[in-house]
Amino acid sequence: MEHRKSKEIDLVQHVIFLKFGHQGVEPIYCYPTELDEESIINIGTKLVSVMAGEEELISEGVTVIPFPRFKFTGLTYSFTVPDESVPEKNAAYFLTLMMKEKNPEFLFQNIDHLTEKLRDTSQVLANQDFKEKEVKIETIKLYKYFVEFSKKYFEIKDRLISESEKSIIAAAILYFHRKAGPIIYVVHPEKTLTDEQSKKLCKELEIATREGFFSRSYPDISHLSYYFEIPSDWARGKKEMVLLSFIFYRLPDKEISDALHLKSMKFVEKMEVHPEIFKGFYSPNEIDAFPDTEKAKAKEMHKLLKKWIKSLYLASLDVFQSTSLEIPSKGNQKVEVE
Repeated sequence: MEHRKSKEIDLVQHVIFLKFGHQGVEPIYCYPTELDEESIINIGTKLVSVMAGEEELISEGVTVIPFPRFKFTGLTYSFTVPDESVPEKNAAYFLTLMMKEKNPEFLFQNIDHLTEKLRDTSQVLANQDFKEKEVKIETIKLYKYFVEFSKKYFEIKDRLISESEKSIIAAAILYFHRKAGPIIYVVHPEKTLTDEQSKKLCKELEIATREGFFSRSYPDISHLSYYFEIPSDWARGKKEMVLLSFIFYRLPDKEISDALHLKSMKFVEKMEVHPEIFKGFYSPNEIDAFPDTEKAKAKEMHKLLKKWIKSLYLASLDVFQSTSLEIPSKGNQKVEVE
């Protein structure tokens, strides 16, 4: 067994791979191997109870779950594969990164990148039909990657945060107000744009004509934006014209821009599945004659938009940091399994 005590940066504790099938929770492999089977089953039972919820079905997804008994926090990726031996005809699998419950900033500042690695390894395991040797090799490789990633993060974290915050100024959502014209409705961090910079962004919404991405650079700022429209019961023409923008000092390189494009698309999809989200663009005085229930809904949707924009901004920092932290693949390195 490896000796892994010592430094605070050693926050990665285990990678655990579990199955939930006709025999209930089945441990497949845990690395390092110092956790006993009973503990692993207890962890798996909690995963099942949380991720199945009231629906009693488990599908593809990601969740963060605390395990105070072990002083761990787990980041879990779940997925299913066809299995005729269970009533649902699908067996659920859980691939979990276990970390010390201290240092939560590491998890939440890198959650997209960590999730991507869990998902990629899950696909490899499924493609290899979960053969025992391959499972052990891939699990150990993933564990070692996370260890190296976390070490690099703590070595350069202050510089990374400083550089990413200098690179991106804010995330914002603009919409076309029926009287005032284009306005910045929510921006995070707040009060980061000057009046002149705000006017430049509003002008972009004013001249936007069709849905899609575009970017532009000015002497003081650059932006990467996505123009789209959402159905609205309250707007003229029954639609709200919306601009989602990342604002920078200078445009990032293509790799980061592509990642932010994807973030934007997911943001728009999230808005589209909330049919009442358009109400978040309306202030109380604009709907003064409306029923109190509608005013309450408008307030609720506004809070949701603010929460989403903040999350989008933090996710953009994650993109910058994860790109800088990427650990190069060493190819088919030899892995000794226990």
